[in-house]
Amino acid sequence: MSDRMPHHREVQDLLIEQMRRDLARPRWWKTIWGRVTIAGGILAVAGAGVAAVTLLDERPVSETGVVHCLEGQYRNPDGTLSGAAASVATPDGVIAIEDAEALCTQMWEGGAFADNDELSATPTPGSAPSEFTTCVTDEGEAAVVPGRLECSVLRLHPFQD
Repeated sequence: MSDRMPHHREVQDLLIEQMRRDLARPRWWKTIWGRVTIAGGILAVAGAGVAAVTLLDERPVSETGVVHCLEGQYRNPDGTLSGAAASVATPDGVIAIEDAEALCTQMWEGGAFADNDELSATPTPGSAPSEFTTCVTDEGEAAVVPGRLECSVLRLHPFQD
């Protein structure tokens, strides 16, 4: 008897043929699908970078006539900011708001966000949150959010002093 495996020569020829096919096959990155995958990955990384730069860049408040006082750390279902927008009007026009957090604190303490009857002349006073985060909208208006959070969560820009 022989120590060899039965059909040794045929198995060896099959293995050599498979090795030749594997060596002749182009690398994955040289195929059409490989190149499409690489291009898609590059586009995804570039898009994420642009989105991060756009959302995370700090902005100053350039429109000081309006302040958005948010009711919570969320947006309305239609994408608008929750809460209310405020401005200070005088007979001469709208004046600039220097301290957006102070204005929103007054609104909270005045009961603007409490469950009040909208037609009541004397709303029940509310209590203001202990901390606020000031963000900036795309239009350059201040958006004051109760609590601490990253502004990008609400698709807003961080406030630049």
